[in-house]
Amino acid sequence: MTTNPDPTTAESIGKASVEDTEKYVLRTRREIIPLLKALTKKPDPVTAKIPDSTHTMITAVLDVLPNKNLMVLDYGPAEALNKKLLAADRVICTTRHEMVETRFNCSNLKQVKYKGEPAFAVPLPDSVLHLQRRGYFRIKPLTSHPAYLGLTLENDQVLNLKLIDIGIKGLSLQDNLFRLHTAQGKLFENCKLTLPANPSLNVNFELRYSASSSSRDGQEFNRVGGRFINLNPNDEFNLQRFINMVQIEQNALIKG
Repeated sequence: MTTNPDPTTAESIGKASVEDTEKYVLRTRREIIPLLKALTKKPDPVTAKIPDSTHTMITAVLDVLPNKNLMVLDYGPAEALNKKLLAADRVICTTRHEMVETRFNCSNLKQVKYKGEPAFAVPLPDSVLHLQRRGYFRIKPLTSHPAYLGLTLENDQVLNLKLIDIGIKGLSLQDNLFRLHTAQGKLFENCKLTLPANPSLNVNFELRYSASSSSRDGQEFNRVGGRFINLNPNDEFNLQRFINMVQIEQNALIKG
């Protein structure tokens, strides 16, 4: 297995080890182009972020032009931010297509006209991370029924953080006040995982990454993610039941 992956699988991911994610990187046009075209169907919201900065914008893939080796992205409402993206050496794009995390790098953004409106044109990415494995499947709890994980800190204070997403293998948390200060690999034992309309679980949670992020309204927060350690079969069953319940409710909301 390669130990020298491209930036998509290392610097810009941060949610799992390179060894774990490398096998989920698409590298051929036969794989990449259909996936990018699928992003145009809804279209799925795409978060575009300039690395090592707080500059983030919500965009979307408007079109894919394989013959020109180009992809067309939606232009943003803030011209100052559009100019920063145009001047950036690289932009990291992240989305969730059919509940699967998808990431790719963009470079050499150009301003163009698309159907009479401003847009970005960018060369097709050489690789796309598509974490389709069941263990990496994550679902977002309904905003009306949030879920929480309670972490016991060194001073015995319990820090309850809201879940951003969750899967069988792990979850990510939203730390709005940047209260969690610990190193990667820190193990939190016997954490209380509170799931709406389901039994609470006691889980061991290993922190794997921590990174500054921002919501759509521009609120900065610390995104913390990690994995479950030694999740027992009964808890895994209850967790899967919760995930299935949320999927059913989300599908019902989409169908109206």
